[in-house]
Amino acid sequence: MPPTSRLLPHVFRLLLGYLHSYLAKFSAHYCNALGVPFDRQIVQLPFGSVLKWSDGTRLEEVQAMMVARAAGFPVPKVISYDEHPDCPHTPVSILMTRLPGEELAWVEEYLTDTERHAIQDEMRFMLSIMRNWRRARKTQSVSSVTGTDIRSVHIPGTPGHRTGPWESEVAFNEYLLSFASSWSMTEKQAQKDLALAKTLHSVAHPIVFSRGDLKPQNIMVHEGRVSGFIDWKSAGWYPDYWDYTTALKFQQKGFWWYDFVMATGGSRYQVEYELQTTVVRLTCDSLPY
Repeated sequence: MPPTSRLLPHVFRLLLGYLHSYLAKFSAHYCNALGVPFDRQIVQLPFGSVLKWSDGTRLEEVQAMMVARAAGFPVPKVISYDEHPDCPHTPVSILMTRLPGEELAWVEEYLTDTERHAIQDEMRFMLSIMRNWRRARKTQSVSSVTGTDIRSVHIPGTPGHRTGPWESEVAFNEYLLSFASSWSMTEKQAQKDLALAKTLHSVAHPIVFSRGDLKPQNIMVHEGRVSGFIDWKSAGWYPDYWDYTTALKFQQKGFWWYDFVMATGGSRYQVEYELQTTVVRLTCDSLPY
């Protein structure tokens, strides 16, 4: 695993915040001149660059992107990043290069079988490389790439979607089940689901580096090949099944994304997927949507 880059000093990040604010205002005029919609979260700019300024953007995302790019993955190059202390809901923005292609979600139906299989092979290979990374210090904590809290829409009871870190998988599991509720089901069904969830949590899993939010909107495709991974805010260290079971949450067998995830490594975690659905049922009332 490439070393994690140190962040710019806080004062420099504050100064860059003024520059990024200007670029966002410039983009509104730039998009108007070109006749394209202005997006306040993915700010379009000239010279092949974009400014990501959304509620989930954070400094750990910058570091995850730098690590992934240093490892040779097709990831946008970080040009600069900042902090906006006066914007509590969008405190960080990242200026980065634009990747070619379209989101897999938009082009999947137009892919040939050969292209689809090639993309699946590329995804399986890149994910396997990532999952074999080792941390500089021996630890089994569930955390971000830098050991801080993680951001995930798949974890219950987390305002702002940020929580953790946890020193072990056991602590992580205990946190998940602390939100178990029978509110949306019978008490008998809740007890059955709780027993199944504890079956999943009774087995120790390797903690591996994961995307944290694997979905077709975060995979870029160009000319039938994977051209990039975008949106690294949830990346970090999770139990090895996490990327696949969360990617399949609420998916039906037979839907193309279900089959795609299974073909890229998810088939090894079918048991974990079935058991993880019980955790979702028990805690869905506390998910911070």
